[in-house]
Amino acid sequence: MQKSVKETFQIAFTYIGTVVGAGFASGKEIIEFFAQYGTQGLIGIILAALLFVWAGTRVMLVAHRIQADSFHELNLYLFGKTVGTLFNFLLVTITIGTTSVMLAAAGSLFSESLHLPAQIGIWFSMLMIFLVTTKGLNAIHSVNSIFVPILISFTFLVFWNSQMQEPAQAIILIKEPWVWLTSPLYYVALNVSLTQGILAPIGKRCSDVKPLIWGGLLGGLGIGALLLLAFFSISPNLSLLQHLEMPMIFLLQNLGHGFSLLFSLVVYAEIFSSLVANVFALKQQVKSLLPLPQSVIILVILLICYSISFVGFGSLVHFLYPLFGQLVGLLLFVLFWQQWNEWKQQLR
Repeated sequence: MQKSVKETFQIAFTYIGTVVGAGFASGKEIIEFFAQYGTQGLIGIILAALLFVWAGTRVMLVAHRIQADSFHELNLYLFGKTVGTLFNFLLVTITIGTTSVMLAAAGSLFSESLHLPAQIGIWFSMLMIFLVTTKGLNAIHSVNSIFVPILISFTFLVFWNSQMQEPAQAIILIKEPWVWLTSPLYYVALNVSLTQGILAPIGKRCSDVKPLIWGGLLGGLGIGALLLLAFFSISPNLSLLQHLEMPMIFLLQNLGHGFSLLFSLVVYAEIFSSLVANVFALKQQVKSLLPLPQSVIILVILLICYSISFVGFGSLVHFLYPLFGQLVGLLLFVLFWQQWNEWKQQLR
């Protein structure tokens, strides 16, 4: 029983830590996908939380059943060989792109909050990613078990502090019809697709399905709760925050340099946890196709992502994330279609 509870929380924290990366922890994703839509964005967060619970759990259960050790094997099963191969190629491209976003975010964080050259932040992150990723899935569990509870505590702090301040301006609404409804779908599709590389090995290695179900439930609801807190923190001051690289850190500036610096380190921890998860997923994918040493695979992945990171964090989030979300939206449809067929077979 105790082992099952431990596994449940490890899975939940790893799920949250993988999703809550650079864009989320900094506040950029909250603005891009939710806050700019006003009260409709709030409905979008509720929808996103429910989808995170269902889709994350579903991915782990399917991986457990077919014993898939990477998103390569999982997507070949879900889509078939031809479409699955194309989807895997797309997902590798997207994962490299989002990993580059997070490396750029690490550089922005070092530059804006620590007043150090951005390249120092990027190279330091690459070194630490290399060291942790070579240790495997257990190291990733350990990283998230430490960082996620700290992130939750500081998100509450940002929320509390934002409620104590006078709002700068009324919420800015995006008027295009139905965009607020498709935005959470893209957001969940993107993040669940990217977490496949972690959720699939978790599903395979877990001896029982109960921790997978409870871990998916707690993880999805935890992501939803963090989204809500961030939404209510950012929305009253959206006009001030929408053009900043790190809006969540800006909200703590009135508490003094010490608090904003501490939260900068928390944001960096979440960026780092997602970076490790992405590089691990890419490594598993390449490893299943090419008989290369693990260290060589990780090094090549990091160098490729480093070259793309020069575009800059804010630009990458604004243009790449919505595009990637639309491209991988097919995953949610396929997961639902497969579950629907299973339900029909059970009723017969």
